[in-house]
Formats: sequence, C-alpha cells, structure tokens
Amino acid sequence: MSFSGFIATDFDAYLDNKWSSNVFNLERLQVKQKLEALGRELESRMLAADGSPLAFEVSSEHPTVWNQRRVDCQHLFFSRNHDARRELETIISRGRSMASLVGDPSPLRNHIFLSIMIDAAQVEIALKLHGDASVDRENLLRKSADFLQRENLLQLVHDMPADFSVGFAGGPQMPAPDVTEDGMLQLIRQLASADNWLCFRHSIPRDAAELATPEFVAMADAQLRKLLPLMHHIAWRRDNDFVSIKETLRDKESQQRAKGLKAKDRVRVVRGVFSGKIGVVQDVDAKGAIRVLLGTMVVKLSGEDLTRA
Repeated sequence: MSFSGFIATDFDAYLDNKWSSNVFNLERLQVKQKLEALGRELESRMLAADGSPLAFEVSSEHPTVWNQRRVDCQHLFFSRNHDARRELETIISRGRSMASLVGDPSPLRNHIFLSIMIDAAQVEIALKLHGDASVDRENLLRKSADFLQRENLLQLVHDMPADFSVGFAGGPQMPAPDVTEDGMLQLIRQLASADNWLCFRHSIPRDAAELATPEFVAMADAQLRKLLPLMHHIAWRRDNDFVSIKETLRDKESQQRAKGLKAKDRVRVVRGVFSGKIGVVQDVDAKGAIRVLLGTMVVKLSGEDLTRA
C-alpha cells in the first residue's frame, strides 16, 4: 500500500464526539494504515546523526488507559531506534513518577521525535520534546549554557522553513525566523516543569490541496529533513553528551555485570574451582569484577559466579 493522500473522512475520524468511542476504531485504523504507508515511504531518509535509521511508529487508533481513553489525533513519529531507546529507558524511567508512567508510557513522552500528526482540523509536521524526556531535555539545557552551542541552536531554528513556529503545545507560538536567543532559552528552562511538549511545528489546514495527493510525501520529506539537524543537535548520544550520561551508563553496565552486589555482601560461589564456598564481597571495580574474601584468601570473580548467601 502506498500513500494516497488524506481525504475529508480521515479528518472526521477525530471529531470530538468520536474520541472515546470504540465504534470509530475502524475509521481511525484506516487513517493509521495511511500513516504507516507514509512512514514506510519516508523511513529510508529519516536518519540519526550516526547514519542509523530512526524507528517509526504510529500511535494507537483505539481508546485505552494509555491515551486517557480518547483518540483526538494520531501521530506517525520517528525517534531513536529500539537499541538506543532501550539504552536510555532505565535512566529516563527512574526520573518519572509512577503517575506519569501510568498516564503515558509511550516513547512519545520519553524521547525527542519527529512527527506527522493528524486531527480533525489539520495535519501537523513537527519536532517535539516533552518535559518528561529528561535525558534529551537536560542535554538541551546544558548544551544551551555554552555560547557557541546556543548560537548553533538559534541558527538551526532560523534555518527551519519560514512557516514553522516554536512554542509549547496549545500555547503561544513564535514564528521560527523571529525566535530570539532569550525567547528560546526561556522555553528551554520552562520545559522541565511544563508537563508539555516543546514544539517546532508547521500546521497545514485540512482543506489544503497538497494533503489530498501522493505528492504530500515529497513535501513532508523536505520539511522533516529540515528538522533533522535540529533533532541531531538536541538528542543525547554518546558523542553528544552534555549531561555525563556516559558515566551513568558505564556505572549501570558495571552494576549489571556485578548483579547488584556490593562490599560486605555475603555470597556463595556457584561455579568454578571455589563452587560452594561462602565469602564476603570486598569491593567491586569499575568493570564489574568482584573481589571476594574466601577464608583468608581474596579472589576475583564475576557476578555470574556468585549468588547472595
């Protein structure tokens, strides 16, 4: 299936009297299939800074607890791929409340993403960053404290198409060419407490002729690729680390190798020449190797060799 364009009934699937009703799931599923077709046509050109493909997904078409039991819009979104996402997931979740996780556990709130969104009134092309995307958000905040990085950010905003705007979802919007350094910094500083998306967006009204034809693919591609450099500037990576997450990840990897063991823990050796011996952990090094006192002898073992006694 190739993308054929959006028609009036596609937008009508998100009229407010339909948001919470399962009766209209089929209508929304048909739009979801169009978004998936659009995603497949765009995915080869949506690349992370290291050249790897971004993962694309489409949000759910039926009301669930995860979308507060209403579907007022649907997103096609491109975000970091699943391996990169999994690397950060534990860190991100640690900083979110249980209420937040239950309210919306999707990657939309956890990671910066490019999106094409459809609702009853419009199609929106955007780059979005939620306040809950703590790693990307903090990376942007700390990066913006550096004068040269701040200048680079502002230039990337000004390089966006002229019909794009910047602001919080549902709030006042600034035309991208008019964004000032102070205005951009204010939005970045407010993001942590905003419980909202910082959006770099362009809205196309539902009756725009370009939405109804396959040519919309080329238009969306051109606009999303204009946003990619801005996404690369903001998104945390090991080579774009302004929050020292690399050290956190190394610590996490070390803890995993050590199976959570720490100094003074009593352990039993479960394999190797010392199998069955009881000992006490002396210390765990940066690579996760564990020094264990067995009687009067200290030996170096791995977490796989031990269990708690």
